Amino acid sequence: MKSIYWFRNDLRVDDNLSLNEAIESSDEILFVYIQDVKNLNDTEWKFTRMDSHRKLYISQGLNALQERLGSYGHSLNYYLGDTVGGLNNLVKKFQIDRIYCESIDSHEELDEEKRLRDHKIDLYSLYQSGLFLNDQIPFHLNDLPGVFTKFRKDIELRNINPIKPSLVNEKINAIISIVDEESITFNLQQKDYSKSSFPISENRFFGGEDKGFKYLEYYFSSNKPATYKKTRNELMGTGFSTKFSPWLATGYISARQVYDFLLSYESNVIKNESTYWIFFELLWREYFRLIFKKYGKKIFHKHGLGFSEEKVRHSPENFELWKEGRTHSDFINAGMTELKETGFLSNRMRQIVASFLVNELSCDWRAGAAWFESQLIDYDVFSNHCNWAYISGHGTDPRGGRHFNLMKQKLMYDPQEIYEKYWL
Repeated sequence: MKSIYWFRNDLRVDDNLSLNEAIESSDEILFVYIQDVKNLNDTEWKFTRMDSHRKLYISQGLNALQERLGSYGHSLNYYLGDTVGGLNNLVKKFQIDRIYCESIDSHEELDEEKRLRDHKIDLYSLYQSGLFLNDQIPFHLNDLPGVFTKFRKDIELRNINPIKPSLVNEKINAIISIVDEESITFNLQQKDYSKSSFPISENRFFGGEDKGFKYLEYYFSSNKPATYKKTRNELMGTGFSTKFSPWLATGYISARQVYDFLLSYESNVIKNESTYWIFFELLWREYFRLIFKKYGKKIFHKHGLGFSEEKVRHSPENFELWKEGRTHSDFINAGMTELKETGFLSNRMRQIVASFLVNELSCDWRAGAAWFESQLIDYDVFSNHCNWAYISGHGTDPRGGRHFNLMKQKLMYDPQEIYEKYWL
């Protein structure tokens, strides 16, 4: 059987269940990644949907994926264009029997799958980006708890554990690799990120499966997991938080791999409140994915998942000042400068600048979410939009939005203005 393996946000070879299924079932495989041109267009807010930071980070990962596939005698075929049209053409050109891919439960990605099936293409897609597989979730989506705490307690009470991460199917050495001479090369756009808390110009932080796995080994061989809860809200530096999110967002590593390392650390080193907090945040990530699965496109509406009919205000002038780091607050300006220059921002600072945009500048939360999508190297549609909805009061939380006291936050996290002076 001739197949296409279509890489999406699963740019790895190990612990890739859908890829293993393709290898097991196929005699020949065309390995494909398509950069959809819609991600390079401007948003309704008049800026590019994907800026240079994430382009570089993805390029690094594609280069690593090409090397990994090359070690088995295979090639990655790279294309720029319309994803569905491109795949349809490849199916016809190479007389492909089936396309394999991961399933992504967001409306654009689901629409791509639907359009491919409308073309009468045999498409096998498998959800694999979370901690749990679909059949491990202990309740129907309609019964998904409206608040995270209830979800977490249900998971913990039932003692549901992720499956062990898998290695690549050994048959990968035996299959024939299809090479398309019309595929193009991807370019690395080098830039200095040395000031960043996630410096993707430094080898250790490069995008890619190998670097992600080595980072897991590095992190869990240190004392950082044991102190994570104490340091996680700091604003700057490479060591204050786990820094897993960029590798997870692009699928260079899987959530199950993180969990497996965490279990080993708890068994062999220490199990405490900080190590639990790492699991806690993996569960948050899982919950956001299920929220999308349950509510679909509604999360992108101006009122999101909330029930408020209060008018969603927007000031284009204030939004521009926020985006460019030219507000009346130097603390906010420092955060927005960091984001624009590096494509990264601590979780705490993300919450602070989001609250400021919505509550102080009276701007549409969706514009802020779109700017984060454009800039962040660790952009993940689920976490990004659910967190913005949460801050703005348009999520599932019945308590409403989060209005951060800016002066209090600054006194708590940057009392000596070290962060502020670093970026301004």
